[in-house]
Amino acid sequence: MSKDEGIFDKFIRDEMMDIETFHLIYDFVALDNFRQGEYEGNMFVVRKINANHIQLEDEVATENTSIPAVYT
Repeated sequence: MSKDEGIFDKFIRDEMMDIETFHLIYDFVALDNFRQGEYEGNMFVVRKINANHIQLEDEVATENTSIPAVYT
């Protein structure tokens, strides 16, 4: 398993606690009319840079670092 797969699994496990949260995040990521924006969850931040570029940041892991590790 790659590091990215582990982070994604952790994101799914920690952030998608109910169906409403799933739909909220899915709609934010999937809809083309959201060209930019940010969704801040309990432990992760999802940044939509543009319609084709999403960044997933583990806030807990990057809390005490000067340069956050961002997984795209």
